[in-house]
Amino acid sequence: MNRTWGYNITDRDYKSTRQLIHLLVGAAGRNANLLLNIGPEPNGKLPEEAASRLAEIGQWLEQFGETVYGTRGGEVQPHSWGVSTRKGNRLFIHVLSLADNGLFVPLKNNKVKRAIEFKSGKTVKFTRVDGGIALQFANAPTDIDYVVELSY
Repeated sequence: MNRTWGYNITDRDYKSTRQLIHLLVGAAGRNANLLLNIGPEPNGKLPEEAASRLAEIGQWLEQFGETVYGTRGGEVQPHSWGVSTRKGNRLFIHVLSLADNGLFVPLKNNKVKRAIEFKSGKTVKFTRVDGGIALQFANAPTDIDYVVELSY
């Protein structure tokens, strides 16, 4: 979670919750595991920063855990904008960094029936284009992880 392996009293350079969630989602989209190194203080307690980050990640997982737990990396390879995960006939597009209000998603199987914003359940507009689909958002996504669920 910070710069050292194990507890180091002088290392207070903890990654932000946003960075840690991006690491978690990135690992899921690459069929990998994530090990967070958290060492206790000499009194046996977790450092406040580590406990705080774990609580915030837990809150995020309460809402979005379904998009990472029990999934595999999706058929959309990792890109600079994010990754994809798959569970059954559902493909989750994890938009981690995007400055535009549109996104081309390369899909060989272009039989998408619907696209919804995972958080709200609202429909996301999409257009079938050669080689995939183009998602259209009202605004550029700013969430830690803007998840779009594609159903086939």
